[in-house]
Amino acid sequence: MQILRMVTVAGVALSLIGGTGVTAAASSTTVPKSIRGTYYSYGHLDAKMIISAHKVTLKLKGTKPFVLTSKAKHPAKRIRYKKTGKYFKLAKGKYFPSDKLRLVKVTVDGKKYQALRNYTGKYEWNYIKGTKLSWGLLN
Repeated sequence: MQILRMVTVAGVALSLIGGTGVTAAASSTTVPKSIRGTYYSYGHLDAKMIISAHKVTLKLKGTKPFVLTSKAKHPAKRIRYKKTGKYFKLAKGKYFPSDKLRLVKVTVDGKKYQALRNYTGKYEWNYIKGTKLSWGLLN
């Protein structure tokens, strides 16, 4: 009986001082470091996506920017990072024009770049990280 009481007291003391070893997962309103950065569209779409820890901005030429923040009042405009397999989403709902995203490596004119591939409906396009590239007839 005495031993059981000492083991119980020791277990409670360890849990109170943080000896359990369980770490909390990152919040779904925080974007992982591996994804953060500035991405430029490659192809016919003239767009720029800026991703930071608590804010995502997508600027399409000729339109008002789409902005997601971690503390937005409207739920559709809040960052909701969710990873499913090799794909991830940044928002719930239809406000942010992206069904799913994926980090990939692309080769353009013999050079490899890190890119964010956007899948929306039946379409997909790449955002090249940190480099704005000219494409085809748009030079």
